[in-house]
Amino acid sequence: MSELTQDHARFVRAVVEGGRKIDNLRIIRSWTRCLREHGLDPATDVPAARVSRSDLEHRQEALSSFLPIARIEITNLLRYVAGTGHAIVLCDAEGVVLNYSGDRMFNSTAKKLGLQMGGLWGEPNQGTNAPGTCLVDGEPVIVRGREHYLAQHTGLHSVSAPILDPQGKVIAALAICGEADTTQEHTLVLARMTAETIENRYLLSLARNELVIRFHNRPDFIKTPGEALVSVNGAGRSIAVNRSAAFQLGYSSPSDMLGKDIGELFNVTVENIAGRGQRTNAEPHPLYETRHGRRFYALVRPSDTDHLQSSGSGQARTAAIGRSPQQNATFQCLGPITLEDLEFGDETMAENIRCANRILNHDIPILLYGETGTGKELFSKALHNASNRAGKPYVAVNCAAIPETLIESELFGYKGGAFTGARREGNRGKIVQANGGTLFLDEIGDMPLALQGRLLRVLEEREVLPLGSDTPVKVDIRLVSATHRHLPIMISNGEFREDLYYRLEGVPITLPPLRERQDRRQLIRRMVEIENNGVPVRIEERAMDRLVRYRWPGNLRQLGNVLRTLLALREGDTITYRDLPPDIRKGHTPAVGTTETVRHEAAPASGQQPEAHPPVNPLKGAERDVLLEALESNYWNITRIARRFNVSRNTIYRKMKAHNIRPPRAG
Repeated sequence: MSELTQDHARFVRAVVEGGRKIDNLRIIRSWTRCLREHGLDPATDVPAARVSRSDLEHRQEALSSFLPIARIEITNLLRYVAGTGHAIVLCDAEGVVLNYSGDRMFNSTAKKLGLQMGGLWGEPNQGTNAPGTCLVDGEPVIVRGREHYLAQHTGLHSVSAPILDPQGKVIAALAICGEADTTQEHTLVLARMTAETIENRYLLSLARNELVIRFHNRPDFIKTPGEALVSVNGAGRSIAVNRSAAFQLGYSSPSDMLGKDIGELFNVTVENIAGRGQRTNAEPHPLYETRHGRRFYALVRPSDTDHLQSSGSGQARTAAIGRSPQQNATFQCLGPITLEDLEFGDETMAENIRCANRILNHDIPILLYGETGTGKELFSKALHNASNRAGKPYVAVNCAAIPETLIESELFGYKGGAFTGARREGNRGKIVQANGGTLFLDEIGDMPLALQGRLLRVLEEREVLPLGSDTPVKVDIRLVSATHRHLPIMISNGEFREDLYYRLEGVPITLPPLRERQDRRQLIRRMVEIENNGVPVRIEERAMDRLVRYRWPGNLRQLGNVLRTLLALREGDTITYRDLPPDIRKGHTPAVGTTETVRHEAAPASGQQPEAHPPVNPLKGAERDVLLEALESNYWNITRIARRFNVSRNTIYRKMKAHNIRPPRAG
């Protein structure tokens, strides 16, 4: 036995017995368990035990619905750690390795330690280690070098995050392990984000026959890894909950929410929420939680059974798959949207529609500019409906909403077996799905630079090469792209390909923000009528004046949500001044973000009265957006965020106060 091994064993025992101190209380608790409960000798120097092949296969079979989902996300995670000398390990709840994906720089070390398929890496077997300790206390953990209990593991540096099933029980642990002392907080964040993505996908796959409420306090976070998910059975009881839902609603864990009636969580009934689920194109609706009355935004995914009943045919179901959940429901209620539905007397919109009509059936790409919420996807769908491709597929892809690691396979598809976890039958990809019809690429400015070249090749050669295949697929698509970003500036910064920009911008069309439109009054009346199933609703003149004069930083999307709420909360047949939200009554525009820059600024119409409210300071708005995104992605962990930005915690609190940012639980 080496002197180093003996030194480590003496140090571990001294810490457990109180003779020596270390700062990490979790490690102390784990060492204490290993010595006093498991009876492990820290000087032990033997490879990890392994279960039999039949036992391993039995464990994998028990998680047969879970493992394919986990393997896809592990494959995506590999792109970030490839070539760094790390391995990605997935253990079941007892610490048995069910999946191992390692860098060849680390594989020989992993084999020597028994870190391989079937290896037993629970705390009772291998002492303090990232996946084993993570499984014990159900929290993400970093275990560096000498923090391992066994001396033979002191060369390891690992992170691990637990994976919960839809009932909040730990069913697995995802770990990133390596020899180099490069394990930092961001490595743990990668593991945690991947674990939560696996959890969300697993919940959605198991809840196919149930209603699923997808919500967040920011509507743009729905259908991202940070979204909250609650699955509800036919009796209106929650049967599956993810961690984000528990956090946002102020519960200690997902299990605390199980079995609760939907009315205990939100101000809705199961019949009401099921009705929303039938509106497959709906934008997020306001939803109020019952304990503190805080507002969230929600989309409802109906059960497969409901969807099949409402679709009427396989063709209708196929068409629904191509729809984007972010389409504006207000304009979809009374049939297919047309270009004429988008303009009620505004000169800029009228000119946009005239331009669109002139090129409807020409093979010319269109690039839509405009702030978030101005109706870029509405315009794109109206173009499709008015063209000779109207009977063919319309496929919308939000390049900002799909994780960077998934967008390549989502767009271009893949051959069966192209990578670990790939579906056996492969995936056609969105571009091939749009063959013969229209492909709408929203937020094209957020497409990863590496994929822009592949998209350019598709546009030039009119063929797609799926991942893992050497046979290109011919495609015939009409391309419409959209962005709220300034692409020429991105080009000068090396963030967007110039050759792709000129290929996309066949005809540029800028949609004006709602505050600059001359037809606001007529537009509001029409949107209220559509929201009320075609029945006109009287709006008190004072209320209409406030609605018209408000700046609407969220544009049509915000207006639609406000009008739905007004219709739901009004006491009589008239929307009155008292029904308006306080900000609109007082004429205050909340500081919700940046004043977005677009390619062509729309000038105020002649004779239009200047707005009474100054524009939001772009720099302050940008700072608020960055801070809010960091808070959301780090679950409001102030210490972690302060470390990320290299500032004090007091600075973060001061910035939150300056930007009027409050944690979700604060109400």
